[in-house]
Amino acid sequence: MNMKLRTVTAAVLAVGLASTMAACSSSTTTTPSASASASASSSPAKALKVTWTFTGPENDGGYNTINEVAMNAMTSVPGVTINPIYNVPYTDQASQILTQAIAAGTNVIVDTIGLGSLLTDVCKKHPDVICYSGADATAQPANSVSWWLPDWHLGYVAGVAAGLMTKTHTVGMVVPYSIPIANQAINTFTLGCQSVDPTCKVKVIFTDNYFDPTAATRAATTLVNAGADVLRNITDDPSFCKVAAAKHVYAVGEYNDFSSACADSIITSTVWDFSDFMKAQALAIQAGTVTGSGTTPVIVPLGTAAGSPHLGAFGAFVPADVQTKIQDVYNQIQGGKSFLVGPITDQKGVVKVPAGTTLDDKFLFEGWTWFVKGVTTTGK
Repeated sequence: MNMKLRTVTAAVLAVGLASTMAACSSSTTTTPSASASASASSSPAKALKVTWTFTGPENDGGYNTINEVAMNAMTSVPGVTINPIYNVPYTDQASQILTQAIAAGTNVIVDTIGLGSLLTDVCKKHPDVICYSGADATAQPANSVSWWLPDWHLGYVAGVAAGLMTKTHTVGMVVPYSIPIANQAINTFTLGCQSVDPTCKVKVIFTDNYFDPTAATRAATTLVNAGADVLRNITDDPSFCKVAAAKHVYAVGEYNDFSSACADSIITSTVWDFSDFMKAQALAIQAGTVTGSGTTPVIVPLGTAAGSPHLGAFGAFVPADVQTKIQDVYNQIQGGKSFLVGPITDQKGVVKVPAGTTLDDKFLFEGWTWFVKGVTTTGK
């Protein structure tokens, strides 16, 4: 059912809009104790054959590329080998692929694309296999851990960056689908932009695909022609920032650090690096300390450098005071502050989140079915 980012389309749970950084801080990663690590180092490490599933191709330049960084980081743990599988479909064929991998010796699965029940059903049938399910908000079996990151906070920071650099007060987003977690990405980006530019408008084009460089290029071009002078991607590849560079406008990257791919356009990027988390999980599996995440996904905390989700490099063209303002907002969020607080109104100006109410992680993860004021959308 689910797709990467990934498609959290399961029925939305009834959730209150209560104060929340507690949800983030209460979600704990599973890490081995010092004694367990020491014990593991004094004896041969348990052999782990880890199959990673990806939608789309290898080296897509964005989402898969940064997940490959975490995948390859796992091999620094003794006893770990990896088995990447690309272009995995959201069909029953995915179940067949996973079952075949297990038959070939896989004892750990890392799903980066939100296969949902396609993965968990396989995991239930193979309780000796440890499964990691990206972007799955449903209850997990005892041998499965759902994990994600607070991309809503990263989206807000990206919006601040866009709002500080836009001159037309119009920014654009290239987005694959209108689904709750993508709506959240649109809305938090918009709120961040409006926090520093109250007149900020966000135009969105849906491409109906996470990896379709031709469609993404066309959408980005259309957005610039419609007045957007900053672009943001939720699609996987660098097309958006290459269009920005060609059109002499700016961009704020999602997933990977696009500063080297698009040095002339990237203001900064919000980088989804899970390396430290995945290495810790490998050690925990070997130590026998992993337990399922149940109904609450593990939220990987933000960091300041490679190894954890972090803010990417700034473009050389970004003024120093702008860099400072963006970094300050990021630092406050990393320190526990949430800027996602009401009043928040929908496109028609109706207050949907009352004043003083902080959006909680469950809502942000799977509950945002509407768009905030200032958003216009085109396509599916």
